[in-house]
Amino acid sequence: MKKTILSLAMFGAFTGAAMAQSHVQLYGIIDMGVEHLSYDNSSVNRLSSGAQSTDRIGVRGSEDLGGGLSAFFTAETGFCANGNDVGSPAPSKTLVYTGVDQGAQYQAGGSYCSGGNFMGRLSVLGLKGGFGTLEAGRFYSFNYDNLVTVDPFGTGMTGAIKNIDPAGYTYVRLSQAVGYITPNFSGLTAGLIYAFGAQSVGNSNGQAYELNVNYKNGPILAGLDYLHHNQTAAKTYDPYTFLAKEFGSAQTVDSGDSFTNKITQIYGGYDFGVATVTALYSEQKYGEGLIYSGANQAPDLKVWMLGVTVPVGPGHLLASYTQRKDSNVADTQARQYALGYTYPLSKRTNVYTSYARISNDSKVDQYVGDNGFMNQGTLGGQSSSGFALGIRHMF
Repeated sequence: MKKTILSLAMFGAFTGAAMAQSHVQLYGIIDMGVEHLSYDNSSVNRLSSGAQSTDRIGVRGSEDLGGGLSAFFTAETGFCANGNDVGSPAPSKTLVYTGVDQGAQYQAGGSYCSGGNFMGRLSVLGLKGGFGTLEAGRFYSFNYDNLVTVDPFGTGMTGAIKNIDPAGYTYVRLSQAVGYITPNFSGLTAGLIYAFGAQSVGNSNGQAYELNVNYKNGPILAGLDYLHHNQTAAKTYDPYTFLAKEFGSAQTVDSGDSFTNKITQIYGGYDFGVATVTALYSEQKYGEGLIYSGANQAPDLKVWMLGVTVPVGPGHLLASYTQRKDSNVADTQARQYALGYTYPLSKRTNVYTSYARISNDSKVDQYVGDNGFMNQGTLGGQSSSGFALGIRHMF
């Protein structure tokens, strides 16, 4: 009997030591709100799923390996908090639901509402130590992390910068990726991501890399980012439609050649105490290397944003102005004005409201969306607006 008790005590001691060196956490976000969205002379009222932060559930953990070295992992999936019915027929318009049985699968991300499939949001394994951080799998691009940082709306609510910035929803996450971030040198860090193309037709096909330099010290934020992505064109691939989200006379001709997308991003901000002011400039060149008809050229977008976050009571007032334009195509300017407010009910729960309006030139038709989806039409020259009132809980 004494041996049994002693054995159990020793087992408990070893188990406790192991648990002390490892940490695993279940976490998630549930976010729902009421939205009114107007676009192309139409409108819809709906219960959103993840307007401020897309709904998710995941597990993450770390293990102390000793000597200042630790291993970490994250596995995260999206889900639709407002309900889902995969069997419902597709609606005639992306944002128009046909009845109460209409599920959320017609938002971006399909039946998972974000990430595309089970555990499709994040899948990361890495090491962290005095050398910095090394990770592999599927994780956020630096480009997107920077948008979350400088956008007063955190790329969420109806004021999301992603409504205007194509790279903000084209390059949210990178798969087949390996990333490295240096240690923090008095606020200065640098990072590199390399994503394998994983295509048998050539190592460069589908390949991407991203370089980032970031400085955050006290009230000052500044950074520079460059993302380079190689792709292979379909028979009649049109970057104006698929990447720049434009329409008009500029089209590509038949081509099976590879092309390149290049995203250069400069961002910064300053916390004045009474308000934090942030700004971003992004040059986005899509479809370089394709053959174009006549005098047409590859889309060359200029995107910029000016934002402000003001503490008001226990919450924050949010405002931003965002604009995009193609330097190579006339009448492609889209302008977004956004205003919002977040109010904390606790450390984990907050309520929010936001309003945004987009004015489009004749060759663009961007819609007001939120963190869960974004879309565009084909009429051109139309305006779009959106109002949201919701609640978010993080666990």
